[in-house]
Amino acid sequence: MSPLPARGKLKVLPDNWSAHHQPTAYGFLTGDCMAFTPGEPGDILPGQTVTDPTYISKWEHAPCSAQFLTQSTRPVTVADGVEMIASHRISVPIASTWLHYRDVIVILDNPDDPDLNGRELTVLVAESGTTNWTRDYLCQDVNSQEVAA
Repeated sequence: MSPLPARGKLKVLPDNWSAHHQPTAYGFLTGDCMAFTPGEPGDILPGQTVTDPTYISKWEHAPCSAQFLTQSTRPVTVADGVEMIASHRISVPIASTWLHYRDVIVILDNPDDPDLNGRELTVLVAESGTTNWTRDYLCQDVNSQEVAA
């Protein structure tokens, strides 16, 4: 049996591994999303004037991947009905502007699941992406439903 190489001499990943695989990772981001920080109607947010909209744009277009997380959908009873709370995972390039709790991601185009197009999702938490090149956001989508009398 031959001895193991000296510690620190063995390379687990070859040189240029990241640069070589980054285009493949970005290739999975087939959708287009925008993101903004919402404000209450009439609010003037930092850096805005009275004529500006009540939101701060984070990005107008970013490649993304949107996934509906089926295991996390749950009904919640509210005063006048039931709301279905659904969770989604949105992946974006790691270089995209960082989003925070309550920021909103809008799915502009999602060829993998066109039913998500136009959805406005509220950011709950940011996570490390599934690769070195993406950031994942767990988001919430609230769909109100009337309760039958």
